[in-house]
Amino acid sequence: MKKLLLVFVIGMFSMNMMNAQELWFDAGIKGSWGPTFLLNENLVNDANYSQQISNGYSFGGKFGFNFGYIHGITLDAMYSQNKQFYNIKEGFSDVEDLTVDWKSIDLYVLYRLYRTINYFEVGPKFSLMNIVRNNNIETTQFYVENYPSAVIGFGWYVFGKEAFTATAGIRVEYALTDVISADGKAAGYPANPVRVTAFDPYETTNPLSAQLVFEINWGIGYFAKTACAGRKHFFSF
Repeated sequence: MKKLLLVFVIGMFSMNMMNAQELWFDAGIKGSWGPTFLLNENLVNDANYSQQISNGYSFGGKFGFNFGYIHGITLDAMYSQNKQFYNIKEGFSDVEDLTVDWKSIDLYVLYRLYRTINYFEVGPKFSLMNIVRNNNIETTQFYVENYPSAVIGFGWYVFGKEAFTATAGIRVEYALTDVISADGKAAGYPANPVRVTAFDPYETTNPLSAQLVFEINWGIGYFAKTACAGRKHFFSF
């Protein structure tokens, strides 16, 4: 995963540096909110589990490397809290419902394409699992310590003045690997405590989210050539 991120960043930097005449930087704070899901075919296909739309949120910061006014790379660090709720069919289990909630630190490396007042973004996310609970009981040991996701999103300019801007957007994220550990598979997760034995056949569990994102940015400065010397210097906004 680390090699994949490195190749992605180097490739995007190289492509944009060849075309960019000006490199400038911005930083900001951001937050998101919206529906979250745990996709598991064992539970989706079982009529005893009724998967409900659940909500999650995240907040954190970003740092942007921008090449001209079209291309950019953003580095995000977010603290996220997500949840998945299931109604359990009456008489199927002594457990009336099932709630899985998890908190993570999410690190993003995203390529952004800017067009007038809009932007498009795509890239990887790497999540560090902080804590997981099933029905309010900590079950972190039954989940993986980290996992990668694919991210795609778009947004638009809301308002701004000089070096200050605000944007809103939508970001969709899908985990590329299973988030259940080997011990968790043997103990019936993510359905535990409704189920305490392994599924046969076993299907992976992949978090999915589609959230509204709001971002406030401040321009830090830029590198540009001076007219007299022709050398690049850093200028603050």
